Amino acid sequence: MRNSPFDDEDEAPLDPTLLAVQTRLRRLMLIGGLTLGLGIAAVLAGMVYRIVSDRDSPAPAASGEPAVGALSLAGAGLSPEARLVSTALDGNRLALSFADGGTTIGIVVEASSMRMIGRLVVGPD
Repeated sequence: MRNSPFDDEDEAPLDPTLLAVQTRLRRLMLIGGLTLGLGIAAVLAGMVYRIVSDRDSPAPAASGEPAVGALSLAGAGLSPEARLVSTALDGNRLALSFADGGTTIGIVVEASSMRMIGRLVVGPD
């Protein structure tokens, strides 16, 4: 096995300038790896923080009581027989379409506070 390509006896020592370049390259690779690791750890910490501190969702309403900021159908001028036909969301505004008898009523609501912004009644003439 004297002619093995992995034999260390035939290898000449490296030039000192090449050793300096190799040391500098190792240091740069270590810095890059640590920076990548810190970045991944920061992203994971941010995700955990968002999951744990999700306190923006409103508490569920008690039985028979409307939630805080809930939209009342009677307050919007709808009868109890009104039927929700469609919904659409655009940013912070929610558009609700109701069918009430032969009339279609469109209501625009601010989604964060559930405050009615506008109302449109379309019906037979």
